[in-house]
Amino acid sequence: MKSLKQRGIAGFVMLLVVFTMSSCLKNNDDYVAPNYSWLSVTNASPNVEKFDFVIDNQLVNNEYFSFGDRLSYQALYSGTRRIGIFKDGTTDSLRTGTLVAQPNKIYSLYVVGEAPNTQFLVTTDSIKEPTAGKARVRFMNLSINAPALKLNYGVDSTLFTNVAYKGYTDFVEIPGGKKYNFSVATEAGGGNSASQNAIMIESNKNYTVWAKGYYNGSTTDSLKLGLKIQENR
Repeated sequence: MKSLKQRGIAGFVMLLVVFTMSSCLKNNDDYVAPNYSWLSVTNASPNVEKFDFVIDNQLVNNEYFSFGDRLSYQALYSGTRRIGIFKDGTTDSLRTGTLVAQPNKIYSLYVVGEAPNTQFLVTTDSIKEPTAGKARVRFMNLSINAPALKLNYGVDSTLFTNVAYKGYTDFVEIPGGKKYNFSVATEAGGGNSASQNAIMIESNKNYTVWAKGYYNGSTTDSLKLGLKIQENR
């Protein structure tokens, strides 16, 4: 997904250009500076077709979204925005909706659930600089049909508990600049589990750890219960 990452960088560059232009025009009494919000998009549906993401009939991505792909935060005008996912390279709608974007707010949109009944799950993100030497982490349970899950970040070290399907936590701080063994399991410790080991969590960054795939019922390893760790940027 190199092009998606490039697109994210381009979005922030474009925002910088817009703000620069706004500064140049601020002394014009007839000029009203527009309000901006930010939005990232993640494909958390294990079986939805490869798709494009559209805001107000404008294509956002350069390459299609596969399962697990994330588009970094993009600037958009605040207000009620029409959003949708479309089968890659076509006008065939897979899901549409609206996003009410408040000025200066940061949002993440996750395409969740099982096609053809996918949904848009939108979070309002509190992205800020952590305390020196720390990182900020949150957890989302996006594994289809999963019971409430807990996230561990070491042997007998639980970071979050009792997170229901499509539920998510606030960001919390943990020591940065070190590797963690993340694992997810049910509250009682039985049932299915998944892990990602030796994950470097850098200081001064924000991360989302999310449970992905089918909690049960899949014979494809890449679609089974798993963990995805992504930086919020």
